Amino acid sequence: MGMNAPSRRRWMRRTLAGMAFPAVLVTGAARADDAPPGQLPAAVASPAAVAASPAYTLGDCIRIGRERQPALAAQRASLASAQTASNSLQALRVPRIIARDLPVRREQACIGITIAAAGLEQAEYDTIYAITRTYYGVIYAREQLKVAEDLSKSLKFYQDSIAKLVKEGSSREYTTSTLDKITLYLKLAETKQAEAARGIDRATAALNEAMGVDPQTPTVLAETTLPTPQTTVTRDQIVMLALARRGELAQASAAREVVDLEAVAQDRLCFRATTHTFAAGADVHSRPVPQGFMNGEYRPGATSLEMPVLFAGPRSYRVERARDLGARASAVLDKTRNLITLEAEDAFFKYEEALRKLPLVNEASTAGNRLAKTTREDFTANSKVKIDDILTGEALAAQAKGAANENLYTLIIAVAGLQRVTGGGFESSLVAVGH
Repeated sequence: MGMNAPSRRRWMRRTLAGMAFPAVLVTGAARADDAPPGQLPAAVASPAAVAASPAYTLGDCIRIGRERQPALAAQRASLASAQTASNSLQALRVPRIIARDLPVRREQACIGITIAAAGLEQAEYDTIYAITRTYYGVIYAREQLKVAEDLSKSLKFYQDSIAKLVKEGSSREYTTSTLDKITLYLKLAETKQAEAARGIDRATAALNEAMGVDPQTPTVLAETTLPTPQTTVTRDQIVMLALARRGELAQASAAREVVDLEAVAQDRLCFRATTHTFAAGADVHSRPVPQGFMNGEYRPGATSLEMPVLFAGPRSYRVERARDLGARASAVLDKTRNLITLEAEDAFFKYEEALRKLPLVNEASTAGNRLAKTTREDFTANSKVKIDDILTGEALAAQAKGAANENLYTLIIAVAGLQRVTGGGFESSLVAVGH
């Protein structure tokens, strides 16, 4: 490797200590606190309950999430409220001379239903993405736990074998210092094993939250390995589908229509010092606006609508103000379109990167396994295998396998992200939108 012995040892320690295990990548969104002393983690809270639980496929989890996720319940309530508001305006029987703007308000209310329906549809795709990501996050965590367990098992084999040789005094190659080196690596591997085991619990809690069930509920998954998504798509296809189907873009377009109609409504209201706008019956600020980041990560923020509850002044000024806010609504639509395009392109680039790395990391993993197997065979055959070669082979094999698992998981969530970013226009091979 072109390094002296001290440099090689430092490199191997960094390699083993720096291996990526699931507590880092999978559980970033889980935000599950550690269990209180004396209380078992959620994933193992009740072995009997776990044994009695049915095994869920990804489709099963998505079905449960559609039924029980509070975010979807909130969007359905918003849609029902918009429908009720429209029905209420349709039911009003007021002389035209008293409410000259009523026909416009009815039209705005109908568009409000479209806005709420688009919000519900996009929320469903967001829920599908969250469940898909966390479902395979649990499986990924288990795969990484297996990597850590296999590494610990291999190092324990060498520890026991060399301890026997040292005790018998039958080898000049291995000493108590050799045994200490192996013990050092073994204990580091066991700490990674503990992190990976905890990662399963936290990933399971994240899946339960995505489904809208109690985080303490034992969840048994029907799938045990990470699938390799089979899909072919281009950047232009993803961008086109995103611009055609994203709920946020449909909402921004419909909102511009509502704001444009406000000028028509204000033009019909004469001889009034103050008038109400459509915002008196609909809170245009109820949807949070994504904030931008311009530090280590650049992420442009969105632009929001503006519409006060009351307009004051003569009719001509009120109409002019409504038109000014209509120009802002047009700018919001343009900004939304640009952000969705950027998000779609970014999602595609993540997918493309993971796809390109897939054969490379798989080949590295195969080579790592072959190296570790050859080293063990040489050791078992009583060949004089240097301790640094043993530790290097085992550490690199584990690192390569962990990297292969991580890249496959990254590819899976990238494919799921393509489905989300296109509003369901892209059908992933993981699960159908209509499942």
